[in-house]
Amino acid sequence: MKIPALLIFLLRIATSDYAQNRAFEKQVQEAAEILRLPGYTLAVVKNGKVIERYMAGYSNLEQKTPVRSDDLFMIASVTKTMTANLIMQYEQEHKVSLDDYVLNYRYVDIGFGWPYNVDPNAKIHHFLSQTSEDGPGNSFVYNGSRFNYMYGIFEKAGGHKPDVDAYQLELQKKVLTPLDMSRTIFGFPKSRKDSLFRHIATPYLYDQANKRFTEDTANYARWTRAFPSGGLLSTVDDLVKYTNSYDKETLITQASYDKVTSPTVLNDSSLSPYGLGWFSETFAGKKIHWHYGQAESYAALFIRVPETGYTFIFLSNANGPSDALRLGSGGIWESPFAAAFLRHYVFAKDQKAQQQLSPEESIGKALFLRYAGKKDEARQLIDQIAKSSPERFNRYDPGLIYLLTDLQANPVLIDQLADAYSAQKHVQPYVLTDLAYYYEKQERAERALQFYRELADAKGFEFWQLSADAARKSGQLLAKAGKVAEARQYYWKAVNDMKIQWADDNAVRAVISEMNAATVK
Repeated sequence: MKIPALLIFLLRIATSDYAQNRAFEKQVQEAAEILRLPGYTLAVVKNGKVIERYMAGYSNLEQKTPVRSDDLFMIASVTKTMTANLIMQYEQEHKVSLDDYVLNYRYVDIGFGWPYNVDPNAKIHHFLSQTSEDGPGNSFVYNGSRFNYMYGIFEKAGGHKPDVDAYQLELQKKVLTPLDMSRTIFGFPKSRKDSLFRHIATPYLYDQANKRFTEDTANYARWTRAFPSGGLLSTVDDLVKYTNSYDKETLITQASYDKVTSPTVLNDSSLSPYGLGWFSETFAGKKIHWHYGQAESYAALFIRVPETGYTFIFLSNANGPSDALRLGSGGIWESPFAAAFLRHYVFAKDQKAQQQLSPEESIGKALFLRYAGKKDEARQLIDQIAKSSPERFNRYDPGLIYLLTDLQANPVLIDQLADAYSAQKHVQPYVLTDLAYYYEKQERAERALQFYRELADAKGFEFWQLSADAARKSGQLLAKAGKVAEARQYYWKAVNDMKIQWADDNAVRAVISEMNAATVK
């Protein structure tokens, strides 16, 4: 019997799709196994429809409860995209302008402290674009808590009194309810007896000493509400509704979406990897709009590639998928989970793009291996990348700097990466810390001092602990070099930074005593 040509064609498509899905799942599984994730769930969406749905592991390890399709996971900073959506709705309604000064709105302390370093000239778009520190618009530094300083916007735009949670009310009214996101909640229920707990994937922390995951019970009291910066719990299905709302222009217009997903132009005309509440990058000619979530014991990825119609959603009840990387600086392709999505869906038919993706996949895998304690395997991968793609170490890459400095890897490669960092002219506190620690361990005092001082001298950042440590280290190195006056200046800056963050008086006295012992003959 002759098989009809149409049936043969359909069978080929089905077989091709099956092979594509299995190859994708295999790559995801390999990445998850490196981190030994308790559980995770994901979906690939194409033009509004879920074409791949996958769940693995346990929502509760102790009870061996498999991850279910309706399990809730904390999405952490993916919440920021919804905060940006809310503010764009206000702008469309002429209630708010992105050019409004943030201090035009009442500052409300919702548990994140007084905003010491808020520049009075910083505007809403500076906070949404993570450029409100170091002088408005000068630098992009990802600092999640900065979104919380915008709380007063929701209070005023929504016409709420101070005794209510304005952010929750506004997000519910203007995002969750219109999209029927009925499985999205504001933090953990306050009572463990609440029936909702049966549907929440248990949060887990990895116990390095005992090599096992333990339930993060402190999370339940820590996150009983959501904030503009994060805290929502949601499901894959609700996030599918959310991504589809952008294609349908349900809540904000295409013009508004284009505005929030356009890379921010900094004051020196360079481009940031961040728009307004969204990361916005280009890889192999494709624009990628995304955000990650990194809570104490959850991880999330939300990636849109609008010109292809694809969205990728990934949720886990351990934070390794985010904590192992440096996603706050951009470079989503270094996430092994994101790379699997890009390879098997976005660039499935683009061999050139897949070749370009190969070293990124290796870097991401090496970062995961380092995080899992398999440092020798990570070093081997780095050596392979250095042979196959030596040019990859000539460009600024916070993830690679983090990886190589921790591994104490090839010093020539680290010097190249350090030079690439210095050439981009923007202060990045975590990168400076990674480089300074590395050079100090290598007993290259002059290079270590260069990076410690750059961080200690940086203005307007809230990374006070990093700044205090850098100032103290600068004082130590300068004292050893016999530069007493400069050493004392940096020691004193360390003390002041410690006082800003309410350091223990004994800790402050210890630094003063160290200063005197090192500089007074």
